[in-house]
Amino acid sequence: MSGTFPLQAGFQTTDFTSQTQSRVTVSVSGKAQRIKTGAQFFTFKLKSPPMTRTQVDADFSFIASQDGQFGTFTIVPPVISSTKGTASGTITVQNVTSESPVMSLAAGSKNVGVNSNNAGDTLKKGDLIKFSNHDKVYMLTEDVNFDGSTVDQLSFYPPLTTALTGGGQTITYNSVPFKVYLTSDSQSFSTSANGLHQYEISVNEEI
Repeated sequence: MSGTFPLQAGFQTTDFTSQTQSRVTVSVSGKAQRIKTGAQFFTFKLKSPPMTRTQVDADFSFIASQDGQFGTFTIVPPVISSTKGTASGTITVQNVTSESPVMSLAAGSKNVGVNSNNAGDTLKKGDLIKFSNHDKVYMLTEDVNFDGSTVDQLSFYPPLTTALTGGGQTITYNSVPFKVYLTSDSQSFSTSANGLHQYEISVNEEI
């Protein structure tokens, strides 16, 4: 099942992780060879606050309907999904190839040209962003200060998994949605003596 997580009462805690995959081989001489073996993705664990029966039923019925790890859905994690900067306008990808370093729109690029329609807008290192033409979420590696007219450089990790063909795509930087799937086929919630309920889920980003 797809859909957007209903999120009745928010989350009490969020454990957020960047996952990378590599293989390290160490020779007899001690020299290490490192090979990247897969794409980067984010994972997080979310714990609900104490909830009423009505609240937990709304969330848990959605969780159960995902068929364990089979389904994918959209969720916006609290706090970390919005910028620490002042950006409030529309930020648009620009097709620029003459700058140094090159701000390429091709898959594999870590630098993209962008423009904001609000002078004085800022995005901060560590902010999460999403481009409008695909689902992968990226993390900024440098601060960005927009003057509202010239093209600015947006630097991020991991490299683009999907090309930003022709530019013109917009960037989400507040309430950034993640496309995810549950990391287990078994899900549960607990009930306390005071009649309140809690649950915890772990999800992987779908890429």
